[in-house]
Amino acid sequence: MMASSGRNIQYTQPNREDFNKLTDEQKTRVSEAFDLFDSNKDGLLSYEEFRFVLRALGFELPKPQTYDLLIRHGQKPSNWPLDQECPPIYRMFNLHTAQGIAGSLIRQRDPKEELRRAFRLFDIDGKGMITQEDLRRVCNQVGNNIPDADIIAMIEEFDASGKGGVDEDEFLRLMMSKK
Repeated sequence: MMASSGRNIQYTQPNREDFNKLTDEQKTRVSEAFDLFDSNKDGLLSYEEFRFVLRALGFELPKPQTYDLLIRHGQKPSNWPLDQECPPIYRMFNLHTAQGIAGSLIRQRDPKEELRRAFRLFDIDGKGMITQEDLRRVCNQVGNNIPDADIIAMIEEFDASGKGGVDEDEFLRLMMSKK
C-alpha cells in the first residue's frame, strides 16, 4: 500500500450564481477570453492559460491564490489514468468552471477601484490628471479620431477647477454619475 501525501484533492464545481448575475456583455467577455486562450481548442485551460484569462479580464491574482483555485476547482485531464492521483499543476479548467470563478471575481470587484485603474490608463505618466494630450493619445490608440475642438471641450467641461485636466476625483464623479 502506498503512503498518502495526506492531501486528498477533490474536484469541486464553483458556484455559478455570480456568473448568472453578470450582464450579457460581461458573460460574453468571459467566454471570449476562455476561447482566446484555449490554444488547442479542447475546451480546457491549463493553469497558465487560466492565468492569462484572468489577466485578460483585469485580474492580477497572486500565484498562491490562483493555485488554490486550481487545487479546489481543477479537474483531471480525460487522458489521466483513473487510478492515479493527478498533481494540481496538471489539472485543467473547463468553460463552466472558468465562468464560475470569473463570475465571482467580477461580482466582488470594487467599482471605484476599477475606475481608478481606468484613470491610470489615461494618466500614464502619473501626473494626477487627464489632459487634452492624454485624451488625444488614447483616442488615437483606439482609432477614434475625435476633433481637437471636441477634446478641448470635454476636458474644459469636466475640469471643475480650471487646472488644465481632469483629476481622479472629477473622473470618479463623472464616471459614477453615468451608472
